Parts: sequence; structure tokens; C-alpha cells
Amino acid sequence: MSNLTREQQEIISELVTQALEKAVSSMEKMLRIRIKANHIEYGLGTLETIPELDQLGRFKAHLVKLMFTGDMRGAFYFVILDHEVDLINSVCLPEEFQSDKRTENKLMKHGFMSEIENVIAALSVKEISEALGVQIELRVPQIQILPGSEINQFFKKENKIYKTAFFVKSVLEGQAVNIAPFFIWILDESFLETLRLNTSGG
Repeated sequence: MSNLTREQQEIISELVTQALEKAVSSMEKMLRIRIKANHIEYGLGTLETIPELDQLGRFKAHLVKLMFTGDMRGAFYFVILDHEVDLINSVCLPEEFQSDKRTENKLMKHGFMSEIENVIAALSVKEISEALGVQIELRVPQIQILPGSEINQFFKKENKIYKTAFFVKSVLEGQAVNIAPFFIWILDESFLETLRLNTSGG
């Protein structure tokens, strides 16, 4: 991020830190378990390959995409393993919803996770909007289930679609319950343009 001024770097650092703190706090309240944001990386350019995802091989992962539009374009993504979804549901959902036998129970389990992710994404949108004085709007979550080995390929395509200029990658790790979903942001060039317009180094 050397081609940004110190002021711009500080704004980005504060924005990412506060958004992740709110994501953690919100997730803790909804799941009633302790969460910590770990392995935080952010920077200019495209999201690079995430080796940990390739190591998953054929293990299935839920990939939730929450696109946003308005004064800037991009998306938030959650990557959470199938067994982590089950673990969250077994800890947090009432017992009568924990069976996979009934279709509505399956929907409840997926709905519960996407609701958590929706809330976290909305908080992140709010942080970006307030920090940069922009209007952005979240779209409806899109959920797909992929083998871990295909997820980096998915992000490669997303980088092209959004012409990624800035990314954030973090892991929201459960402290007592063994979950560690990835929380990823991809933003286009208008994020940096707005940042430059909002600072004295613009």
C-alpha cells in the first residue's frame, strides 16, 4: 500500500479494524460463542490464491456471496465448511431443527447461517459508507456449495468480474467451538478513488 498516503493507510486500517470488530461482536451475540478475527490481510490489487482452501480438496464448503452496488462495486464472501455449519447449528439451533430428514430443517440450517452473514455484511457496508461518505446497497445473498479445491478458481473469476483493486481477507475463528469461516471483501477501483477524494493526499 506504499502508493497511498499515511492518512489514506490510516483510514483503511481503521475501517477494516472497526468492521471486523463489529463482525466479531455480532457473530458472538448471534452464536453465543467467543469469536476472534485472525489471519487478517488487506491490500491493493487482486485477492491472491488462498493455500488453505486448496488443502481442503474435496471437502465441501458453503460459499455465500453478498454483492453490493451504488457508489462502489464489490462483494463480501463467507467460506465455511459443511461440518462447521453443522457444528454451529448443533450448538445454536433448538434440537427439533437439528435433523436433516425434513426439508424445512435443512432450510432452517442454511437460513440461520445466511442470516448471520447478512448481518455481518450489512455492518461492513455501514462502516464503508460512514467512513467514505458513500451510498452502497447490499444485494440478496447467493449461496453455493463447492469442493474446497474449486474455491480459489471461483475467486479468480470474481477478481476479473469486479476488476478488484482492494481486498480484505480474515478468518472468524471460534475460541471454544471449532469453526473458522473466511470473511473476504473484494472492492473495485472506485473504493480507492473515493478514498483519495476524501483525503488531503487525493
